[in-house]
Amino acid sequence: MTTVPHTAAVAAHRADRRLQGAWLAGVCNGLAAHLGWPVLVLRVGFVLLTASMGIGVIVYLALWLALPLAAETVRAPGLEAAGRRGLRTIEGPARMPADWGVMSAVGLLGAGLLWFVQAVGAGLPVRVLWPALTGTAGLMLIWWQADHISNRSIRRQSGLRRWFAPLTAHWSRILRIALGLGALGTAIALAVAQLPELPETVRTLLVLGLVVTTLLLAAAPWIIRVRRSLAAAREETMLADARADMAAHLHDSVLQTLALIQRQASDPKAVTSLARRQERELRAWLYGETTDAATVKAALVAAAAEVEDDHGVEVEIVVVGDRELDPELKSLVQAAREAMVNAARHAGVATIDVYAELDDGLVEVFVRDRGRGFVLAEVPADRMGVRGSIIERLRRAGGNATIRSDAEHGTEVRLEMKR
Repeated sequence: MTTVPHTAAVAAHRADRRLQGAWLAGVCNGLAAHLGWPVLVLRVGFVLLTASMGIGVIVYLALWLALPLAAETVRAPGLEAAGRRGLRTIEGPARMPADWGVMSAVGLLGAGLLWFVQAVGAGLPVRVLWPALTGTAGLMLIWWQADHISNRSIRRQSGLRRWFAPLTAHWSRILRIALGLGALGTAIALAVAQLPELPETVRTLLVLGLVVTTLLLAAAPWIIRVRRSLAAAREETMLADARADMAAHLHDSVLQTLALIQRQASDPKAVTSLARRQERELRAWLYGETTDAATVKAALVAAAAEVEDDHGVEVEIVVVGDRELDPELKSLVQAAREAMVNAARHAGVATIDVYAELDDGLVEVFVRDRGRGFVLAEVPADRMGVRGSIIERLRRAGGNATIRSDAEHGTEVRLEMKR
């Protein structure tokens, strides 16, 4: 019986905003999906609250900022990967048009309620009402732009352009932002005109406070959107690195063992031994039950011994110095092991030389053979041994791999990592 983790269940029911079929910002759509209520009930509820001293508008704007946009569609991982590499064009979902009949009816209901509340004297004072209406309209017009900027347009920029380039991407967006700022400026002017007689210093400070507060409110959704977009980009990078590490590990372990099994298919005992050993290693890796060596020297010696057992070659290893094995140095050891395996499989030699030197500032490992050599540029792109398991693995860990190879002198793989 499979149990769904509690954290996954909570994340699946987290409230958000949904622009599909939304009238404005998708707040009511998201709350309706979260609570299981009819969306029209929530919309009418916000209208009723708005007619009562504008509470509905305040709550709506607060939820607009607080709730993140929902992912509009979930695609198969293969389609997502093909779209990231540009191998397939993935179109976004078509937006459902709003029901203008229902929207007009709810709008007329709100206008009628607002007129009635103001007529009976239960609403906001007129000197507060008009600045509030004008300022709210300006804010909504500016905030609406932030919801309709793609994450891709934000991530492709850098520095200050990441904050401002999406705002000026099209003349219509510039026009709407200008109209929104104009409405905010009008609201500030109306509010200032209603101020009583005050000393000039106090009046100036109040105006400055209103301007700064208004600008901060106008910029709030843009700041939140960029921060969320950058956080999502960092998460995607971490997931991509995790996938690359998994691919490199599978290449170093499972695929190498399958190749050995294929070579020794005529020896059932050897095949069984290889399969059992690989099963233990894979289970230990999947469930974190590892018993790795505690130092770099011990890990390198163990890796050399495994290569000798698996491939029947002699690995002469010399290690000068030693230090504790941390995650970065573990990646270096794994890259060194892959270099030994490549030499054992492809160099056509009986002996492989490994020399490692470790000090406080630098760790270096050299894997040499006197074999036939190869040309790195001629290695097919789908071969993970050199590029994925050595070069890219060490780069992700903060190190550097250099490969020199020719038919006369063989191959030398230099792995270095600064500490």
